[in-house]
Amino acid sequence: MAKVSFRTNILLKSIIGKDLITDDNIAVLELVKNSFDAGSNEAKIIFRDVITELSTKEYKKYNQSKIILRDTGSGMSEYDLINKWLNIAYSEKKSKKEEFNRQLAGNKGVGRFSCDRLGKSLVIYTKKNDEPFLKLSIDWTEFEKVDDIEKNIQDVDFELDKIPIEQYVKETQLEKFEEGTTLFISNLREDWDLSKIQSLKRQLERFINPNQNFEAESFDVIIKADEFKKIERGLPESEKINGVVKNRIFNKLDFKATYIKANISEDGKTITTVLRDRGNEIFTLKEHNPFDLLKDIEVNIYYLNPYSKAYFKRQTGIRSVDFGSIFLFINGFRIPPYGDQGNDWLGMELRKGQGHSRFLGTREVIGRIEINGVELDDEKEDFFIISNRSGVDNNKHYEQLTKNSAPYGYYFKTFRRLERFVDEGIKWDSTPLKESAIEKKVLDDKNWNEGKEEYKEDLLTRNKRVISIIEKIINAKNDEIISLSINKELVTELADEQAKKAKAEIDSIVGQLNNKTLSSEQITQLINDLKSSENEIENFPGQASQIELLKKEQSKLKLELEKKFEETKELEDEAIRLEEEAKKLQEELELEKEKNTYLKTSSRTLTEDAKGLVHNIKITSRKISSSVDNLYDKILNDSYTKNSLLKSLGAIKFQSEKANKISKIITRSNFKTDRNAQIADVVQYIKQYIEIYSDIYPRNELEFKIVEKDTSLTKKFSVLDMSVVLDDLISNSEKAGASLIEIDMTNPSKEELRILFSDDGKGVAEKFLEDEKSKNKIFELGITTTNGGSGIGLNSVREGLKSMNGTIKLIGNNVKLKGACFEIIIK
Repeated sequence: MAKVSFRTNILLKSIIGKDLITDDNIAVLELVKNSFDAGSNEAKIIFRDVITELSTKEYKKYNQSKIILRDTGSGMSEYDLINKWLNIAYSEKKSKKEEFNRQLAGNKGVGRFSCDRLGKSLVIYTKKNDEPFLKLSIDWTEFEKVDDIEKNIQDVDFELDKIPIEQYVKETQLEKFEEGTTLFISNLREDWDLSKIQSLKRQLERFINPNQNFEAESFDVIIKADEFKKIERGLPESEKINGVVKNRIFNKLDFKATYIKANISEDGKTITTVLRDRGNEIFTLKEHNPFDLLKDIEVNIYYLNPYSKAYFKRQTGIRSVDFGSIFLFINGFRIPPYGDQGNDWLGMELRKGQGHSRFLGTREVIGRIEINGVELDDEKEDFFIISNRSGVDNNKHYEQLTKNSAPYGYYFKTFRRLERFVDEGIKWDSTPLKESAIEKKVLDDKNWNEGKEEYKEDLLTRNKRVISIIEKIINAKNDEIISLSINKELVTELADEQAKKAKAEIDSIVGQLNNKTLSSEQITQLINDLKSSENEIENFPGQASQIELLKKEQSKLKLELEKKFEETKELEDEAIRLEEEAKKLQEELELEKEKNTYLKTSSRTLTEDAKGLVHNIKITSRKISSSVDNLYDKILNDSYTKNSLLKSLGAIKFQSEKANKISKIITRSNFKTDRNAQIADVVQYIKQYIEIYSDIYPRNELEFKIVEKDTSLTKKFSVLDMSVVLDDLISNSEKAGASLIEIDMTNPSKEELRILFSDDGKGVAEKFLEDEKSKNKIFELGITTTNGGSGIGLNSVREGLKSMNGTIKLIGNNVKLKGACFEIIIK
């Protein structure tokens, strides 16, 4: 039997290189990790000749663009290059685990193939301390010959040279270094414009742990892209690309947001949880760790209220929702894509959608989970990073960390405490303003500070509730808790504030009691205010000496208020009794007065002088009216119309009619008030006016029919003007030969009266019925509907109705009766 074995075709390079690592930003991150693992204090990413005018097709074929990654780490010897770097999948990190006092970031031995993802050519310049300067050149396209089935990876040779340092400086145009590695990647596979480099910077900001939780010196990532420096001058700080990449966001939020931090100790025995709010520590809890597979893990979660979101955008230039949510860091470096926008790896959005408005989602929180001391070994049970860098393996460790149903994993155990605090403690920090309005205020106001924030409740009420529900927030059994420390300073501060508030309320009540003549209702309100103050003190979390003293003062004041209430109530009851007696007498007087109200007349009560005055007013009014009619006849029979003169005469006619009406109603009680506007029921006035119309015109043989059912409209109007309106309409009906007039009154709405005034006369001429314009013409000054008429009557009706916010229009003939029908609307 023949023995066979696998062969390593040259296309394996692409499988573990550019095809495996499909994201340029992740490729750069892998190289940065290698610099970190090499003990370097920095990784410098340099872009050269990346601004191009080539077409996409030309660029893919060949370009001059370069990415240079340089570090000052330990460098590599010739042995390291041949036996380690060129040994596919070999990684001494699997055995070392830690070097340069750092937990190593990489582990798979394929990060070096990130160079293939970025560019077609690679030159490695490296130097180990006290060893020669080495140069290794690789052309990745040599491995991309699809049809060469016989060629294996190991069949492709590279040039490895020892070079003087001066050659390095000449070829790279970089400064000398004593130890470290430079990766010179050229003929790039993708176009790196400004937006792409900005995207890389944002990703690197997320990749770097804000705590710099490294046991040795700090590690900086620096981007250098000189081609874009001129463009950068007009950009905000958050959009610039040159300089040190820093993740400062979480530290800046410490005093702006509500957040919780939980830490599993390095030995995995305990969990310490600290909850902070607006710069104040609320509690510190130490408890036994129920997660046997988890140790040395820290969870930080920040709740962003509308103001915190606005601060976030002001500091970073981007919205928090665009930044991401909960990121995962292992051994100091972030594991993508966890926490990216739209990546709900913890199932928070799914949980919120299935559950309640009380749940927090990815839009309300940002944070990080930091897992340290992870042994990145395939053979050991621990968190395990997948080779294509797209996350970690969903094993038992991962489940204990992320389980989002009971019994909850470590993250949700912590997260749900914050969630209860937000919902039941601070009530979501609700504001009276919309989120968009808050963002605009914070971004536009250069002098904005936290003192300008507006919330629906005061800070004292909010913080009292916070302290009172700590046990509910923690939700732990006594045997699980090792220690619990509540911020005593905060409790004392709240007690002082509560005492000041209660004292001020007491002083205010005493002041009102001593300085005012109070009603029983006002005293009742003071008693209720005092009860509210008592409840606030009674429910105060923890008691202090000043609170106890205030309780006694409140009790004494309560007795005084109750005594004052009884005395005041007795006096008020007596006043009410006397008032009711007076009211009864007034009602009896009003009944007598009603006999002579509105339109009820009694000329027998007039003196002889008054009767003579009434007679003279009637004669004078009729003479004025007759004279005006004669004048109109002469003007209308002329060959022209003097409209302005007609208007003046119309006013004289209208006033004369008013004088005539005075003579008709002056015998009524309170007749003086009829001359001016007064408040009355329009419907009742019309009914009473029509009822006694035969008394005003004794020879009138017209029959009147009033139609209404519970109709009314009470308003302020001139009853004299209304009399003129009715008289003119009735006069027109008489001239049209009517024997019956019907007045139909209804309420289309509570504030509106509709009157249909109809008669059985001969109606109006057809020329006034052609269209709406013709119908309106009938109300114009000088237009008459009867032979020998003046054309003033209907115009006077319209003007009179205007004074009481009324309108009139002609409906037509044969609407209700055979004659004309007018519609009057009064509001």
